[in-house]
Amino acid sequence: WLLPGAICATSRGEKAGGGNGESLPESIPLGTLPRFLVEPEDSYIVKNNPIKLRCKAMPAMQIFFKCNGDWVHQNEHVLEEHVDEYTGLSVREVLINVSRQQVEDFHGPEDYWCLCVAWSQQGTTKSRKATVRIAYLRKNFEQDPQAKEVPLEGKIILHCRPPEGVPSAK
Repeated sequence: WLLPGAICATSRGEKAGGGNGESLPESIPLGTLPRFLVEPEDSYIVKNNPIKLRCKAMPAMQIFFKCNGDWVHQNEHVLEEHVDEYTGLSVREVLINVSRQQVEDFHGPEDYWCLCVAWSQQGTTKSRKATVRIAYLRKNFEQDPQAKEVPLEGKIILHCRPPEGVPSAK
């Protein structure tokens, strides 16, 4: 199976179906699966600010995000590509935004998650799953500090427990 608009490479290094005569760099070793240089990281959405998930792989002919088992639409990806000067291999980097609304609208058995899938001539490689959660902090302390009297210049330790939150308050 291929994604819409995906480029398929033949064993001779020519783009199949392209017909424009472009070829892939000859220095891409056959038999090399993509390796992730950057994988998406677990993130928290604060207030209504979307977060950015990023991944980078080499060698890669294609790279896309998949969130909660569904492919992220191609027009939601910001893609950068270049050839590594040292190895001559194709490097692709992709970014997506994840909004608070997307996370709130997801009702699955686990937290909202995304991963990257990268393709080379040899096959595909998946990145780690990154979870996206909405950050929050309750208003009331679980244990309020208690008032105590202490002599002037004296020392005091006030015990309290912070409110519930994600991530946990410290």
